[in-house]
Amino acid sequence: MAEFGHKNAEERLSHYRKFLYEKGEISDTEKEQAKDYRLNEFDKFRYRTRYFIDSGIIGSREFVERIYQRFKDCFLTDKEKKPKAIKGLEGIYSLKSLSEAIQ
Repeated sequence: MAEFGHKNAEERLSHYRKFLYEKGEISDTEKEQAKDYRLNEFDKFRYRTRYFIDSGIIGSREFVERIYQRFKDCFLTDKEKKPKAIKGLEGIYSLKSLSEAIQ
């Protein structure tokens, strides 16, 4: 891992994905290789399932507010929740404040 110390987060992710595809012999290797193993904004969003797991609701501010109101009795807290912007995804909100920006 020391060899990655000088690289930015996007380069480290690209190298990591290259390793996974090539060493794991994943069938889409040629397609990913053509993209230099980099993710576009849509792929970053799609691969970050953490947002779905951690937040429970994800979408526009209005969507998150509407769905929360519909299901707020299912939450274990009485504290009113408000949509939080997801860093790196303009116009997308989640029910929780997620500290890690999409890289």
